[in-house]
Amino acid sequence: MDTRILAIIGIVLGLGLAAPGAAADGIFPQDGPQGLGGAAAADSVRSNLWLVEALMGEIVAEAAAHLPPAPARVLLPGTPAPTDLQGQLMRLVAVRVLSGRGFELFTGNADSLRGRTDVSVEFLSSQVALAYPEVGRTLGLWRRWVERDVTVASTVRLVESDSGRLLLERRLERRFSDRVPDEEFMLVDDKTYPFTNASLSGSGWQRRLEEFAVLGTLAGLVAVYFANTGD
Repeated sequence: MDTRILAIIGIVLGLGLAAPGAAADGIFPQDGPQGLGGAAAADSVRSNLWLVEALMGEIVAEAAAHLPPAPARVLLPGTPAPTDLQGQLMRLVAVRVLSGRGFELFTGNADSLRGRTDVSVEFLSSQVALAYPEVGRTLGLWRRWVERDVTVASTVRLVESDSGRLLLERRLERRFSDRVPDEEFMLVDDKTYPFTNASLSGSGWQRRLEEFAVLGTLAGLVAVYFANTGD
């Protein structure tokens, strides 16, 4: 095939490789959230579950900044409902982060533990939103990368045990976005919880229209070339 035809095809292929604003390799940023367990190793695959736990850990860490110094006695009242999977995971992360910072943890009824704890910490509601808002394709057909967006929010209440004084009641939120190479997508789309996997975007008629437009452009460029180089 003529080198000029190859050049035309290369240009069109290049148009389908990256979305506006993408990094040169289509993956960014390289570092995950600095939360639970710190950043993952540079060559590790950061699953959706890892990201959710890390973002929850950052929320717990911000709440912990309002607590008395460790080893303060912290009450985690109540228990998330069996159907509240996000609340259950937040509770597990809270126990891991607070105990790791040296706090003495209690659970149970606040009245029965009166005088034995210093502060009560409640995560009143927790929400996780995972989406794949953009998919990068070659020629509009072959998937090259998937954009990932994770948001975690929780309403936190801190109450001084003896006086009942409200120390904090605030909705805290953390968000993280990156792009995942297609060959690693099955590793990050975690099935552990319903909120750690999601449907890919761009599966409707808009994606089909994009595919036909790109292929049509390629065919048109090749046709123009032959028309201009004919005898």
